[in-house]
Amino acid sequence: MTTTDYTALAIAPPHPAVQDVGNGFFADLEQFKVDMKEAGLEGAEEQLSAISTRKPPPDEYVRVHPGKDMTITVALHESRDNFASEHYIVMPKMLSTLMDLRGAFFAQLYVTATRSGATMIWPVKLPTGGASNPWYESALKGAALAKTDWIRIFADPGQKQYRIMKALGEFDPPKFPDKPLNELLEIAFKGRVIDSNDHPVCRKLRGEV
Repeated sequence: MTTTDYTALAIAPPHPAVQDVGNGFFADLEQFKVDMKEAGLEGAEEQLSAISTRKPPPDEYVRVHPGKDMTITVALHESRDNFASEHYIVMPKMLSTLMDLRGAFFAQLYVTATRSGATMIWPVKLPTGGASNPWYESALKGAALAKTDWIRIFADPGQKQYRIMKALGEFDPPKFPDKPLNELLEIAFKGRVIDSNDHPVCRKLRGEV
């Protein structure tokens, strides 16, 4: 005696469902499709046009590029306006000027990737003058660990340092851009290089504007 499998009958309707697309502008999507070859887009890839310079969001896991040629020590200026901040690279010839104006600090720049594939430059301040700084030191530890593991890093004001959390799950490998560090920095700091005394940042710090 054969038994009838009613599972498929229960899942699939006896007749195909009719979708009422109406007469809307997008009722027929075929009318919008273009020929990729004719448009010159066949094989095109998304170009990296913007890279933010900031510390990782506290709720996001990140990885740091492990290559020694993908990190650099620089002098930075941080400009803050209405709770938003922008980082400027300070050319070595302008370092003494910015230091006199209390407008520069030393930082290590790390190429960093989020789980969603976004690229950022993570500036980690460096302790100088031999003084210990738990904030800077814990951030450096986080960046070092992120070269091999997915981590979250977030501030702990009570302990006056950053806390580092290593991901428990097995995430996919990070997706770093296939570009050298100098090209990534060109994108990240486009229009934000302090190279003369007439730079708007210098004039602002001197109270000229």
